Amino acid sequence: MRHSRPGFRTRRWGQNFLVNQGAADSIIAAFRPARDDLVLEVGPGEGALTARLAGRVARIAAVEIDPDLAEGLRRRLAETAETAGIEIINGDILRADLGAIVSSLGATPATPARVIANLPYNIATAVILRFLLERAPVRDLLVMVQREVAERILSPPGRKSYGGLSVLCQVHARVEPVLRLRPGSFRPRPKIDSEVIRLTVRDPGPTVSRDPDALPALLAAAFAHRRKTLQNNLARLPRDGPRRGDALGGAAAADLIRKTGLEPSDRAEALSPADFVRLLEAWTVRDG
Repeated sequence: MRHSRPGFRTRRWGQNFLVNQGAADSIIAAFRPARDDLVLEVGPGEGALTARLAGRVARIAAVEIDPDLAEGLRRRLAETAETAGIEIINGDILRADLGAIVSSLGATPATPARVIANLPYNIATAVILRFLLERAPVRDLLVMVQREVAERILSPPGRKSYGGLSVLCQVHARVEPVLRLRPGSFRPRPKIDSEVIRLTVRDPGPTVSRDPDALPALLAAAFAHRRKTLQNNLARLPRDGPRRGDALGGAAAADLIRKTGLEPSDRAEALSPADFVRLLEAWTVRDG
């Protein structure tokens, strides 16, 4: 999470910098750092959280897109006694090689990294989904996002906020709210509340892992027209999985839906994440 003075330069990247010191302490307490943790921090800014983590975890790789902030953080940390094992990386987390960064920390599937981040509102969902879908060895993510994004990620079925993002995150992780922050906790002051949420990564199972593009494609079709039935929306799916074959059509879509114990007249927002995994299996796995 970032801690900085307001200014035009800091707004180039869409950042809102955390200046509430009590909130920073609460975030670290919620993160529960341990001596053997390998931490990837996204967007450290001036190091409000980096400084609090220093000396309390084994290693930190902090990825900051702003070159001036990255260099300033390197200088400030060099003046403290707790700098061992901290690497400041100037880069874009959406373009960086996640596998290489996590490997540089020493993380493996047996000893996964942990992620802490204050995500600019305009890239929050893309960053979260990248971590979840690329399956880098990461144990959990404690991320600050705008309240609307948090509501979508945490939403149960049946609400307007429930959609493809909800399903993807809940299939790949256990999600939970942690802390809500008012606009006054940041500079520049945003117009909306922010929320810290935790995503504890879990194995989504072989059906989802078999083709990482399949579940997003299914969800895009299912939620494309929220007022339409599942049958109408899924009729546009390729017959034999993502990017393969002609469209299913209405009759085949109805058969696929019934195969999972659902009804063609159901709507996507009524289905649970587990329902979508069953639909995915019926769509992508063929007998023989």
